[in-house]
Amino acid sequence: MALPVDKDIYIETLSEERSCGMNQSHFHDYYEIFYLLEGKRRYFINHTLYDVLPHDIILVNKADVHLSQPATPSPEQKPPGNKYARFLITFSDDFLDSLGSAFDRNFIMKAFNGKKLHIPDNMQNSFSMLLNKMQNKINNEDEYSKYICKLTLIEILVTLNNLSEKNVHPLLDSLTVYEDRIQAVCHYICNYYNEPITLEQMAKIAYMSPTYFSKKFKRVTGFGLKEYLNNIRIKMATNMLMETQYSITEIAAYCGYNDSNYFGDVFKKIVGVSPIKYRKEHYMD
Repeated sequence: MALPVDKDIYIETLSEERSCGMNQSHFHDYYEIFYLLEGKRRYFINHTLYDVLPHDIILVNKADVHLSQPATPSPEQKPPGNKYARFLITFSDDFLDSLGSAFDRNFIMKAFNGKKLHIPDNMQNSFSMLLNKMQNKINNEDEYSKYICKLTLIEILVTLNNLSEKNVHPLLDSLTVYEDRIQAVCHYICNYYNEPITLEQMAKIAYMSPTYFSKKFKRVTGFGLKEYLNNIRIKMATNMLMETQYSITEIAAYCGYNDSNYFGDVFKKIVGVSPIKYRKEHYMD
């Protein structure tokens, strides 16, 4: 769910008899709170795998490269009645900026330093009430409803902060050997994204043949290797466009692209606008 263009916060529910995954990996310039009600999911965020069970929370920071998939390998293998239901809250920096100096932004967003939380049994009813209150007001245009939504989101974030100090939920219960190796490759790419990276090189790190590695990488992460590498590189490029005065050519080279025209094509495909336009819209003076 994309954040509507005219809103700085949004919430929606989704309920399906058969769980579907995201069409492709992506990242964006807003934040997400994913709360699973029914079913089982697998999230891949930046370079780490997370198994998600009912009443788990996944926190996606802006610019996190991520993909959500059904926990089972393919739709045709799902057992009957494998229902999927979730809440998804999205909000932007505009919401955080609107809070002003009365709220400590670092404190409000502290829970996002982690990625996964679990809502304990004794808090599930009260947490659901907060979500339902926010959803009941989100589409109303009156000022009363807008303030209720903002105050409710603040309460949700503070609740998650409190939980983040009390529990660290496990990632995958147990990684298989090849999952562990794939995760190690993803860590490598995140650290060395600006260096030449080839399929053969990554397969060697994973102790697999290139063909087998390519298949396993896609199965574990949901990404093709090239797709994942481009997402990581472009994510870093967006940061540089916002925060530095380096030229487009210099940023392309730093992020691992020898051809600035190719960099521009990849950037526009992933982000939706050219690097020049992105800088004009997001540059921080």
